[in-house]
Amino acid sequence: MNNKKILEKFKMNVAIRNFKSENENKHTLKEKIKWKFCMKKKLIVGLCGCFILLSGVVLANYDKIIATFGLGAGIDLAVKNGYIANPNMNYIESDTIVNNERDSITLNDIKVNAKIKDFIMDDINISTHFSFKIDTKINETIDMDNLQNIELKDLIVTDEKNRILYCMDKETFETYCKENNLAYKFTEFNENYYNCGLNNILIYSDKNGFIEFTYNMYSGDNSFPKSKKINFKFTEIQLEGNNKADNKNCVISLKGEWNIKLDVPEQMYNRKNISYKVVSCDNPDFKVTNATLTNTGFEIGIIISNMKEPEQPLILKKMFNKLIRGEINNDEFNERINTEKELIEASEQDSKNKHPIVISDWDDNGNEILENITYVENEKCEKFTSTMSASRRQDSNYIEGDKFSFYETFGLTTYDATDKLKVRVMFKDNPYIIELERIYN
Repeated sequence: MNNKKILEKFKMNVAIRNFKSENENKHTLKEKIKWKFCMKKKLIVGLCGCFILLSGVVLANYDKIIATFGLGAGIDLAVKNGYIANPNMNYIESDTIVNNERDSITLNDIKVNAKIKDFIMDDINISTHFSFKIDTKINETIDMDNLQNIELKDLIVTDEKNRILYCMDKETFETYCKENNLAYKFTEFNENYYNCGLNNILIYSDKNGFIEFTYNMYSGDNSFPKSKKINFKFTEIQLEGNNKADNKNCVISLKGEWNIKLDVPEQMYNRKNISYKVVSCDNPDFKVTNATLTNTGFEIGIIISNMKEPEQPLILKKMFNKLIRGEINNDEFNERINTEKELIEASEQDSKNKHPIVISDWDDNGNEILENITYVENEKCEKFTSTMSASRRQDSNYIEGDKFSFYETFGLTTYDATDKLKVRVMFKDNPYIIELERIYN
């Protein structure tokens, strides 16, 4: 099967999983709060000691970064150009108690050392590379060579003005608000309390107790503030993997206390965006609502008129109804939708109707076919496609008034900025050019 077909099947499977999840109300915070911006991909006890470290920040050497943040070309390019901070900090140590509830196993005095190797902060992302060193006694209860996932269960990220930049744990949230006299309510977001998503990636683990992982927190509504200091605090680390005794899946909890305070470099808290205005547009139905260039990407928003939402093909509608009524299960649905010719064709047409602007297409070798997609081009004739980042700002929806809302983030950054840009929009199989010019204040 070629890459393009694999991609199409992947898209359909994701669509079905999302459809099922939405009906089960799973795209939620603690299965209670429905998020406006869902994560697109997830590559996814007793307190004995506490240490607080205030670290200085220097720019990191890109060659020494343990991995990219997995947020797309825009972030990678920014990092290569020095848009990253390396705290150059020592490990913070905490004694912990380890609980394995499945087997009623408790281990005392397991030392866990934690630090942040490097991080970035922009309008959307607070992304970090964590490094842990855990006492090798941990191997008595979990196979560290085959760790599957790590999660900081009660992580709260705040800044010097007590703004809550990230927190998914209600108890932690309420404790912080009480300690700092903040009259906020859990999930009632405001300019000082941010609605965030999470993308975490386990990079490495071994039996010597070393773990390295990426934690990408991204703002769903408002842009992150220009904080000068950020604080990461957590008291529970959850590890998921195989139990050493029977090789079956288990989840263990390590409880201690870790508090990491970081200085944000000036280029991050003093970040500035570049705005562009429309000079010309080939399609009179296009109304550009935003064209902004940042250190980590280019965002463009377009409202398209005369766009009545198309009906779903009848054969697909019947299949979805069967799924809803329980006449077929999810596996059978996926099997048929990916193997039966009529359903495959109907699915492809439905996707094409619902997404009239194409942002991605590849040949059989996995290379992007630029002539088939939307991209941004600077005056150096360099072309930049969608970042496809889990955290990117994007929209592709029909809205009231027979209009279509399109918003996308591309890999062009301020490091490749030119006074004039061209956005080539592949709309209904036809290319349209929007010419932009930089606005100088």
